[in-house]
Amino acid sequence: MRKLVFVLIAIVLLFAGCAEKPAEKPSEKAKIRVGLLPIEDTFPVYVAKDEGIFAKYGIDVEVVPFQSALERDAALESGDIDACIADPLAVILLRNAGYDVRIVSLCLGATPEEGVFAILAAPNSGINSVGDLEGKKIAISSNTIIEYVTDIMLKSYGVKNVEKVPIKQIPVRMQTLLAGKVDAATLPEPLASLAVSKGARLILSDAMMNRSISQTVIVFRGAIIDSKPDAVKAFLKAYGEAVKRINANPANYRQKFIERARIPADVTKTYRMPVYPQPQPYPEEFYKEVHEWAMEKGLLKKEIPYEKAVVWLS
Repeated sequence: MRKLVFVLIAIVLLFAGCAEKPAEKPSEKAKIRVGLLPIEDTFPVYVAKDEGIFAKYGIDVEVVPFQSALERDAALESGDIDACIADPLAVILLRNAGYDVRIVSLCLGATPEEGVFAILAAPNSGINSVGDLEGKKIAISSNTIIEYVTDIMLKSYGVKNVEKVPIKQIPVRMQTLLAGKVDAATLPEPLASLAVSKGARLILSDAMMNRSISQTVIVFRGAIIDSKPDAVKAFLKAYGEAVKRINANPANYRQKFIERARIPADVTKTYRMPVYPQPQPYPEEFYKEVHEWAMEKGLLKKEIPYEKAVVWLS
């Protein structure tokens, strides 16, 4: 009899437990809005989106295209996008302005060969070497990664005296160079290669340096990192899978790469696709060099520690 009572109690408790347990609902995919410029650095994100890799990792990623870094950064500030691919100087300047944005991974720039900036001499300028830039006019974009890279490259080769001519719009800067209105200019790829195809002379690029001096990084708003860490991790895993697919079969992706990165028709046959690195922590030594330059330029109100601006969600 006692055994029967225990059995009945167990049955009642079992059914009671089942009744109290709510039915599991399918979890909604975390949504991430990522702002992208039409540059080669952003290509793996498009592959992850187009091939359903983000969905495979349980996140809904919306790609928001931008034509300028200024528009992209404004959207990040306002919360209209959750993430983007940018340069570390942009992140430092945004944090200096009071915005909680953080680097979650290195993008391009793990090695010098991944560099995308070049100092070019105007056609018929007579400039044939880095030393010839001494005392010359060089077009740049002030207080940006362009000026930073220019300063580091010139300093590395002992060039101390150049006249910087600020021209923010890159196509205008290229045309000014080709017209010979400045002696030299710093341009990003693929416009640097296009300018060379039209007569400009390559003097020095960051890809020719003995260390990486320019990088791009994957950036998230701090609020997203804090509230959706698993979604950020999933984003990086999906990005990493896209990188594997691209690097394994670059020929299969070349046409899409040319379209997404807007490689000019004049250089599509010769332009090299990058070998994309896997997501990885952004190195402190890279950060410190950019931060030190920004401090020396007077762009920061106070120091911004590496630990505040960079995070790695392992």
